[in-house]
Amino acid sequence: MSRTVPVIFGDAMFWAYDVALGVLFIEAARVGVEMSEELRPSCWPELEQDLRTHAFVGGSSAVLLDDFGVERRQVLLSSAVEAARRIEARGGVSRGEVSTWPELEESATSFLRGAEHIAAAPLVELAQALVDLAAGKLSPAPADRFWYYGTPEGRIVQGG
Repeated sequence: MSRTVPVIFGDAMFWAYDVALGVLFIEAARVGVEMSEELRPSCWPELEQDLRTHAFVGGSSAVLLDDFGVERRQVLLSSAVEAARRIEARGGVSRGEVSTWPELEESATSFLRGAEHIAAAPLVELAQALVDLAAGKLSPAPADRFWYYGTPEGRIVQGG
């Protein structure tokens, strides 16, 4: 099973660590669920399903931001940023917390790939990379290489 997920918008892309993207997307799904019904966008049910699906399939499927309509993409991005803010306020995500996530059921023990704690900073950086990619403002990686976001070390360069 791959540890990397390509995140693509137009001709630009970066790689994301599947654990970090999964944690971020599960928390982003919770952001929308906790929103009052009056404020929840009409695209939410479909987006919530997309977020949960991407969280579980990890490196088996690319995140193609072009496939999201403008409204769904904006809701995804704002939910990811809010999710990162919440995770940062909690000081990251621990294995104990993940073990209580009903979304994971029996896969909770393997979801973090053995990590005891996922630090907040790489998740915040990953959420910002999503926003920057969609806005066409992602800083270019060195020639013939790609950014890899969400790793325990933060953004790194891969390829070449």
